[in-house]
Amino acid sequence: MQPQRLGPRAEMEPVCPGCSRHRPDSPTSACRSPKPIEKLSQGAFCFHFNNLHYAKDRKDAFLCYEVNRKNGCDSPVPLYQGVFKKEGQMHTELCFIYWFHEQVLKGLSPREEFKITWYMSWSPCIKCTDPVTGFLAKHPNLSLAIFSSRLYYPKTPNYDKKLRRLVQEGAQVAIMDLPEFKKCWNKFVYNDGQPFRPWKRLCENFRFQNSDLQEILSLLRDEVFSLQFNNSHWVQPIQHQPGQLHYYRRKSYLCYQLEWSNGQESLKGYLLSKKGKPHAEILFLDKIRFMKLSQVRITCYFTWSPCPNCARQLAAFKKNHPDIILRIYTSRLYFYWRKKFQKGLCSLWRSGIQVDVMDLPQFTDCWTNFVSPQRPFIPWNKLEKNSWRIKRRLRKIKESWGLQDLVNDFKNLHLGPPLP
Repeated sequence: MQPQRLGPRAEMEPVCPGCSRHRPDSPTSACRSPKPIEKLSQGAFCFHFNNLHYAKDRKDAFLCYEVNRKNGCDSPVPLYQGVFKKEGQMHTELCFIYWFHEQVLKGLSPREEFKITWYMSWSPCIKCTDPVTGFLAKHPNLSLAIFSSRLYYPKTPNYDKKLRRLVQEGAQVAIMDLPEFKKCWNKFVYNDGQPFRPWKRLCENFRFQNSDLQEILSLLRDEVFSLQFNNSHWVQPIQHQPGQLHYYRRKSYLCYQLEWSNGQESLKGYLLSKKGKPHAEILFLDKIRFMKLSQVRITCYFTWSPCPNCARQLAAFKKNHPDIILRIYTSRLYFYWRKKFQKGLCSLWRSGIQVDVMDLPQFTDCWTNFVSPQRPFIPWNKLEKNSWRIKRRLRKIKESWGLQDLVNDFKNLHLGPPLP
């Protein structure tokens, strides 16, 4: 499902550079558009699309594109594909937009829908997000999916806001994983019939880049929070239309906040477990290990308590980093009646990790930090009653494993919710 677009906005609406350039009164209307190349060499692809943490000497940028016509329920109809390289001061995104207006848009019907897919060596920079946003806003019959090998200076001030604005306008923004690299290799590289051979640490680097992207797009939609963090025992169906009920799947979300003792600005984000991918806890540990933290307080909010494997790895991480304070609050307990899941929770307590059930203060704090700092949190029906029941289950697990005294010692440390 494509994100819902914001629609026209007064004053702040970004302008489509292609439409502006091809107005009769535009001073650049007579300029020729950049021409794409057919494919990349193997060496250029492996060098410029390598998803390294720190990519040195990669000043060039490449954009591989596909333009398909949507064909109802059938497979999309391929129309164009090629590769753009940065030309002087003109970035690849503008190269594509200018070319698209001059060579493609004139022949497309505004009544038909078209899907554009980009595979980029660098994600759009902060200066290019507005033109791309304007491009989508001006042409509502176009959808755009952007897959990037690396993020371009993600810590640039306001980059997160610009990228979120692009997503709100309908763009799909993601990091290239192994399937995208294989597809690029097969479609956009002179590969001589050779299969794609992944470079070292490709999957590890993907998790790092993807974690950064999810951190940039850190705010959860309020409906996602209300559905996924809801601590009701039964899943309540949603009625989209009269007589049509939709049962949603409760997924594993992990919201985290890092606070330093020196007063440095806190760092927060969220992660989501996806089918066939590492669990959110593993992605979280990869990120924390890479940051090489010390003397930091970490608060995590889980929709589901960790599985046994994730619990063991969290416990091992805490034992290896005794100077890090790690607190876990969970909305629900995952398979709490099974012994191996109970054992996993016990390994967390024994390692020094505080594990507790989310109650109204924690839900409120999670809402404020990860959904909307401006709007107040409105509790759902029976929130506190459900929390009390889940707390009782957790207490019985502690007692059955003889850990009640250990947990009481944690409470005496006064490790409450994050400080405002």
